[in-house]
Amino acid sequence: MPLLLFTPVEVVRAVLPEWTERGDGAFLLTQGYSAAQPIPHLSGVGPVVAVTRNYLYSLNGELADTGAYAGTLTIGALIERSEMAELAVADVEAFANFPVADPDDLAEYYWDMYTKRNRVEQFHP
Repeated sequence: MPLLLFTPVEVVRAVLPEWTERGDGAFLLTQGYSAAQPIPHLSGVGPVVAVTRNYLYSLNGELADTGAYAGTLTIGALIERSEMAELAVADVEAFANFPVADPDDLAEYYWDMYTKRNRVEQFHP
């Protein structure tokens, strides 16, 4: 909870006064798919990130008239060149049909969300 819920809330609380004064700001967060859909064996982290997802949806609505923006990129895949993807290579059997995301594609989603600010959440894949 300290990392996955309290930290995002405290970061927003720290920057929100400046965003409000300036009339601009953006908070983008990445979460795993268990934030949106319960997944067996993720019952520890899943509910915590689901609460964070709910917070981001509420925050996005609250910021709508201020010029600031909050959104989340929800990923249901391994990310190429990440530590987790490297571990998955060692356990081919367990991750044989698991999707893999290119981090450059994820960066494009972030840029699109930041510039358009037309949605709270982007799923990949």
